Amino acid sequence: MTSKTAITVRVSPAEAQRLWQTPEHRPEYIKSTEATVTFKRAPGDRGTEIHVDLNRQQDGKLGEAVSKLMGSGPRAMVKDELRRFKQKVEAGVIVRSEGAPEGEQASRKLKQRPAQPLQEPKREKAGAR
Repeated sequence: MTSKTAITVRVSPAEAQRLWQTPEHRPEYIKSTEATVTFKRAPGDRGTEIHVDLNRQQDGKLGEAVSKLMGSGPRAMVKDELRRFKQKVEAGVIVRSEGAPEGEQASRKLKQRPAQPLQEPKREKAGAR
């Protein structure tokens, strides 16, 4: 199975490659796979495109379908790590919220449930009517 994904980071290609090699920025999952990573200047002088080609054998069609459904497929994990790399490079930190303290992850999206109305005691406590 071949899986390709990319992201644009607002730094020069040389700076993106330098940061990619540092332990505090380098994505561990991508590092542990047989991925081919390339850095290209983004069109319109918008930074650097980081392309990841992941060549990985899955456990057949069933294993591939299960990993996609669970959000733990190689492509989903690579996308998660690329988003984290972009946040570290551009913002200096991985953006988090109370709703998702570990950041956005594909595997977490499977566990989400629709919003529910607050029960009466909680509505009163929140000051909602």
